[in-house]
Amino acid sequence: MFNQVKKTAWLVVSLIMISALLVACSSTTASAATTGTVSSITESSTVEASGNINAKQQTTLSWETSGIVGSVNVSTNDTVKKGDTLMALDPSTAPSDVIAAQETLVSAKTELEDAQESNTSKAQAEVALSNAQSAYNSALAEYWDRSQTVGSAESIEVYRQKIVIQDNKIFDLKTKLDQLSELPDNDSRKAQAKQDYAQALIDRKTMKTTLDGLQATPNAQDVQELVAALDLAKAQLEDAQRAYDKVKDGPSTDDIASAQAKVDAAQSTVNMLSITAPFAGEVVAIQTQVGDQVQDGTSAIILVDRSVLYIDVQIGETDISKIKIGDTATITYSALPDITSTGKVTFINPVGSSSSGVVNYTVRVTLDEADSSILLGATATVVIETGDASSQMTVPVAAVLSDDQGEYVMRVNSDGTTERVTVVSGTVSGTSVVVTSTDLKVGDTVQLTSSSTSTDSSSSSSNSQQGQGVNIGSLSGSSGGMGGAPGGGMGPGGQ
Repeated sequence: MFNQVKKTAWLVVSLIMISALLVACSSTTASAATTGTVSSITESSTVEASGNINAKQQTTLSWETSGIVGSVNVSTNDTVKKGDTLMALDPSTAPSDVIAAQETLVSAKTELEDAQESNTSKAQAEVALSNAQSAYNSALAEYWDRSQTVGSAESIEVYRQKIVIQDNKIFDLKTKLDQLSELPDNDSRKAQAKQDYAQALIDRKTMKTTLDGLQATPNAQDVQELVAALDLAKAQLEDAQRAYDKVKDGPSTDDIASAQAKVDAAQSTVNMLSITAPFAGEVVAIQTQVGDQVQDGTSAIILVDRSVLYIDVQIGETDISKIKIGDTATITYSALPDITSTGKVTFINPVGSSSSGVVNYTVRVTLDEADSSILLGATATVVIETGDASSQMTVPVAAVLSDDQGEYVMRVNSDGTTERVTVVSGTVSGTSVVVTSTDLKVGDTVQLTSSSTSTDSSSSSSNSQQGQGVNIGSLSGSSGGMGGAPGGGMGPGGQ
């Protein structure tokens, strides 16, 4: 019985000693100090939005008339050039007006070529002008010859004097002939006298006729006819001159424009027979095949120009002022998680649109490279860099302490000593916090404090007097401040 009591007593004593030892251990504060390095991070301002991928150009080409498809010259994924004929109708199955336009187009092109290059019009105008000038000159001469006394006063007087002289000559010749009248008729002198006298009579008659012509004047009806003929010749000359002036310096712009309009009208109708690429691009879908009966408006082919890809995103009025043309952007895709693209802001619509009281502005981001694996219409997230990247100094969160003087870190000098350096904390990122300080620089070594406080109230009070640790709860707050409540942690050297 005694031995049993003795064993029990030793057990109680042992338990009391173990408890005392545990209490002694728990009444002390265990602390371990390590070091960290002051470093820097690069941050930039960004605006994020989402939109869909669009191509530079995308269109669905449709038939403009009815008929049966006669040929399809492309396949899906083919690359085509602007103006390439992609498919065509069988001409014989088109409406009659479209068929007739083909013949009209040929003649219209000939007319246009003549208007642009032919010299025939100029040559014809020159001939017409020359003929009109001759006709006018003739009409003018006729008018002057017959519309008044033909001869001038001087010419009339000349012929009157010629007749007087001729009459004197005739008298002398008649006198001479009379003197030779007794001679036989076969006498040469008498024969010569007769001949001279007869010729003198003829010459006088001619002179009298000429004088009568010089003195003649037309009647009123003749003058009216002469004036009308002259006016007509003058009008025809003016017409010929205008026609020549139009072509003398080359083709008439009006004629060329008229001929071109005829060609364009006929060509437009003929073009209904085929589907032509309006721009260079890629065929992404063919919707009609050879033998299909189509109508005006039937979809034929989808063409896309993927040389440029872009995304239009909506930016709120609070952020739009941050964005400018040329800002760089990073683009990611919901359907393509392994692809990341870069781009630039190429357009900002200055006119916003309001919906439910929210005003948004359209911003276009153009990709730097048009990756063929990017699906058109795919949802993309755009992060626009709206400011220059800036370098900010960071320290480990565990290095920032606070006391009545504010926030600080303990810098470890090269000789192993420590000194207090005032800092102002900012944004927390992971295990680091952004700080500003006039005395701290990147590369400095700072002391880190990792501590657990004793449950003993006297020990806790002692630690508060040594220094206050950073309040991690406040680090994640919106203010970004590092200041913690007193007693929130141990300062360096706390026991």
